[in-house]
Amino acid sequence: MRFIPGITSCLFFLLFVQGNFYAQTTSGNLKFEQGKTLAIHMRIKTSVAQQVGGNAIDFSADGSALHSYKVMNATPDNTTLHHEVKKITFNFEGMGQKRSFDSDNEKDLADQFGEPIKNLLNKKFDITIDPNGKVITAKPGKATTQKTDEQLTLVLNMLKDITDVAYPPQKEEASFFKILPPTTTAIGESWTDSLQNETGRYKATYTLSGITDSTVIVDFKTNATTVSKAVIMGRETATTMNSNSTGKIILDKATGIVKEKTIAVESNGSTEAMGGTLPVTAKSIITIHVNPE
Repeated sequence: MRFIPGITSCLFFLLFVQGNFYAQTTSGNLKFEQGKTLAIHMRIKTSVAQQVGGNAIDFSADGSALHSYKVMNATPDNTTLHHEVKKITFNFEGMGQKRSFDSDNEKDLADQFGEPIKNLLNKKFDITIDPNGKVITAKPGKATTQKTDEQLTLVLNMLKDITDVAYPPQKEEASFFKILPPTTTAIGESWTDSLQNETGRYKATYTLSGITDSTVIVDFKTNATTVSKAVIMGRETATTMNSNSTGKIILDKATGIVKEKTIAVESNGSTEAMGGTLPVTAKSIITIHVNPE
């Protein structure tokens, strides 16, 4: 009989360990509060090196975007979000020129870059997403980009990771909020997401790396091939880039909504222009913070 307390203690310990092991899982269901606005602050620092005639021409840009999603309707089956771009700023340097822009500055809005940026700021859309964050509908649908100043085209291409937020995701695509899979996920488990359209292809592998009292932590790595076209000095160019990135996402445990996201990207590729091929390399650091309002 003297062994019974010891056996009981061991059984209790095993049940405790097993219970905590199974507790380290999370669901992919998102929880939005109707009427809330989610302010999303994005920042990018990027550098590009273009090889021309054996010489490297360096460009650098530091940009930020503030945009928001307002929760118009939230039900257990779907959520409707209204999106607006609030602010765009950047500093650019390349080919002996420096430019800065702040959409809150009336003087900047009146210069050659002002009208295209105002066009981005005026773009608004509504999306309805399923409980996991996949897009059910988007209104308006696919938007076309307008012709812009050649120098601004170069800047926006460098900053597209933050300026593309002006355009809605398409039906069946992942919204900004879709991170976790729809099923229950345990620490250490991985899943993939992919996308292919006329601008290229993208594949990401995510791993649930940690769960705390208030957050869910996801590590990820991606690879992508993208093709972008522009008109420089009256001639059409096409740039193909192969990119690899790594990063970390912190989700709010109670809602599944993104709190922070960091991404480090390295790219290489080439630009086809004037009958020649010009090698290109690029590096970017992107940081995102989401604040409920």
